[in-house]
Amino acid sequence: MRPEISALIRELTYPELVDAPSTESRPDIQGLCDNIIFINHDHPEDEDARLADQKDLGSKTSKRNTHEAQMVLRIVRYLAQNGYKSEKLVVLTPYLGQLNNLQDVLKSENDPVLNDLDSFDLVKAGLMPPAAAKIAKKPLRLATIGALPFRFSLRIRG
Repeated sequence: MRPEISALIRELTYPELVDAPSTESRPDIQGLCDNIIFINHDHPEDEDARLADQKDLGSKTSKRNTHEAQMVLRIVRYLAQNGYKSEKLVVLTPYLGQLNNLQDVLKSENDPVLNDLDSFDLVKAGLMPPAAAKIAKKPLRLATIGALPFRFSLRIRG
């Protein structure tokens, strides 16, 4: 992960986090004014009563926001227009409900690739069939990241 992102996480949550040497000399992201951009909006979260967020014990549902998922799709498209291949991108979200939401939105143009743990959680919640079909589209990795203080993040490798 970019040192600019890990610095935020290190300060807020994981003080022992150490950057790999390979992350220290990455070029700036093309097409953006900075390597980290915060987006503020006033679109409320959707209710998804199909699953509770086990990491947020005070909530009856997992958090998801369709507006944010559409924004991520547009950001992925924009980055592709600036030369970034989807297999070089990773979309991170702390919430299982938003992971499912992102998967639904992104599969129109990409093949969202989940890690085994996230796939298991979606199958367990009944949001994904155990034998999810493979689709021959551009791969884009999706993952949950736990209870970090931001809703989603894009990471560019390379």
